[in-house]
Amino acid sequence: MKKKMATVLAVRTWEPGSIREIDLHLPDCDMSGWTSAQHIQCKVGSLTYRDYTPLGWDAETSTCTLLIHTGHEGIGSRWARRLVVGDAVAYRGVRSSHHQPAGRSLVFLGDETAIGHFLALRQLAGSDARISGAVLLSEPHHREEFQAYYPGWELETLRKAAGDYQELDHWVEQWEPREHPDAVFYLAGYIPSVVRLRKLLRRKGVERGRVMAEGFWD
Repeated sequence: MKKKMATVLAVRTWEPGSIREIDLHLPDCDMSGWTSAQHIQCKVGSLTYRDYTPLGWDAETSTCTLLIHTGHEGIGSRWARRLVVGDAVAYRGVRSSHHQPAGRSLVFLGDETAIGHFLALRQLAGSDARISGAVLLSEPHHREEFQAYYPGWELETLRKAAGDYQELDHWVEQWEPREHPDAVFYLAGYIPSVVRLRKLLRRKGVERGRVMAEGFWD
């Protein structure tokens, strides 16, 4: 498959700097038909690609924003930390995650790596969708920043301590099905956590068709 090229337009860092927002211009990418969250397969090393979800996009200008968690030592994190305005980014293509909004009540459960995925679903769902759930964030300041960015969401920010994903399990255990009888769950992030959350929701009586799962690597 022929490589395509994007250009870095802007880079913003959430302090402390373990989350980066990266604006890209993709002149060869037609975004007008996007009806689900998309994955851009970016080249992050020699013969190495990682998928990143645009959190928002503008089809008229062929621009989008990636939000990448860089607080660990994966090859994708190291690549994202080095990006500066004007850099060329090679990507292999764009593919659908097959996650799209279903209904008007969306419940998001995941960690820092899933924020872009959730925001993409939010753009697709429209402003009248009800957003709830929980997202794990390692840094206290990032929790404050997230809440300031997205006021009005019923989305809790939970503290992730030393790679501990149990807070999401506790959230599901305390969740009351009658409060959101028609909700569709979107699970994303660390694969073992996603698998565990899906099992917990099934035990709570949530039908298989109302649980959408997407696991991520580094």
